Amino acid sequence: MKMQNDAAHQKDRYGHYVICYHKKSDEMARRTNIKCHSVAIKNNINAFYFATQVPLIVYFREDGQMEKREFLEEWKSIPEQNEQQFSLQNTQNMNADAICTKLQQNNIHTVARRQVDNQQLLYHSVKYTNNLNVLSELKVNSQNTAITLSLKSKNLMAIANMNEVFQSLLN
Repeated sequence: MKMQNDAAHQKDRYGHYVICYHKKSDEMARRTNIKCHSVAIKNNINAFYFATQVPLIVYFREDGQMEKREFLEEWKSIPEQNEQQFSLQNTQNMNADAICTKLQQNNIHTVARRQVDNQQLLYHSVKYTNNLNVLSELKVNSQNTAITLSLKSKNLMAIANMNEVFQSLLN
């Protein structure tokens, strides 16, 4: 692959090669897989190309906490076809408090909680660095290790692979 002299292959004022953000590659990544990034590093000897996986939680903002009213309004405004449900395993047998703490540590913010029969319903919000919101409902049954996860977003791409994030945090 031949290197071109564009914005991704520049030298700094001291003559050292620098790694620049390559807009075209990023646009391609947004269309394909947000978790996979192509990287090119060029020095005075050669250019090195590789792809690397980036965990989704890297893109979660610390200020993604939504108010209850805001969460409810957005939840109602998102069409049914933009909701996906998953079954997760609570292999650590964590209670609702432990789950909320673990999620909060990873910028998945608890908005509300309520008890219905023998289930805890936990509502969370995530805000990506590009300001897309993902809303979630976790149904935690104290007598079962299975957890039901419902995810909603105005942009379906925002919830792609999000269930894997929840599952990995619960393991």
